[in-house]
Amino acid sequence: MASTERDPQARHDETAQRLLNLFFILNTSPVPLTTTQIVTDTDLGYGSSNRASDERKFRRDRRKLEEQGIFIQEITDALSSEIEESSWAIGRESTYSCGGILSADDVDVLLQGIDEYLSAGPTPLARPLHAVRMRALEAKAHEDGAALGEPEPVSSYQPQLDAVWTAFARRAALTMLYQNAQGDSSKRTVAIYGLFTQGEHTYITGYDDVAGGIRTFRVDRIVRAWRPTKPYTIPADFDIDDYLFFPFDLSDEACTHATFAFPAERSETEVAACTHHRGTLERNGDGCWVWHIDVRDVPAAASLALSHARDGMRPLGPPELCDAWTAALREAVSAYGEEH
Repeated sequence: MASTERDPQARHDETAQRLLNLFFILNTSPVPLTTTQIVTDTDLGYGSSNRASDERKFRRDRRKLEEQGIFIQEITDALSSEIEESSWAIGRESTYSCGGILSADDVDVLLQGIDEYLSAGPTPLARPLHAVRMRALEAKAHEDGAALGEPEPVSSYQPQLDAVWTAFARRAALTMLYQNAQGDSSKRTVAIYGLFTQGEHTYITGYDDVAGGIRTFRVDRIVRAWRPTKPYTIPADFDIDDYLFFPFDLSDEACTHATFAFPAERSETEVAACTHHRGTLERNGDGCWVWHIDVRDVPAAASLALSHARDGMRPLGPPELCDAWTAALREAVSAYGEEH
């Protein structure tokens, strides 16, 4: 008669997978998850027909993670009813500690490299690099016996980026619950081919199993992410430049042909960083760069030019674009005067 006992190694592997999944989804979720969301999730390793059993399993898993230095914290609200269920999140202050593995010289080199990278402009790596920078400063202050000043604020904190970067680095498809601009949510799996930043937002582009093709998603609209597991390869002919867009693309208005100028002393690489290789770029008789592109939102196009004013970007036409630029410039000057 065959034994009904499961292989101990299989049980061990199942527990390990569940612990990894639990840590990953809580670490990358932008909001705490309720007990129900956790214990009914089959992708996490729960979701059996016995709710009480899943809750006991969740309690054991919290203890096991705590033994490894990962603390899952119960989130309570003083205004919540006593009958409302608990919510859970990673206790970050208790979980993430600073070790003294870097010398003072190592820290200085690390800080210099991070600062140089962050000074180049918006990047999806801003939040994790600020976190590394803060830990490095803590290590240095501890070694020097000095007091640590207030940390620099990181306005664009997005825990979802942890999930995105893990999936992209491992080339493992990311399963996520995504909420679109209309507020509709759907669960889908995306093989991430590339990332880019537009304004204050980070986007991922890759093959979406729901759409059956390449799509682009805004990272801060990822409501939940599961630990990536399915391997993939990025097609050799994929080019992220083909999927970049501008704020002036996001409108239902008819296209307007717009023209912008950049100073002659700007290199082609510098201009390309502003134009994303979109439209057509040429030099005029004075050597200045002239950029032609169709826009749907003229005020947004004017705002883009204003954001690159330090690079010498100026609108040339049509007249409504130049008028929108002038209005945006006056508004910016007026706001600056009120602040000072």
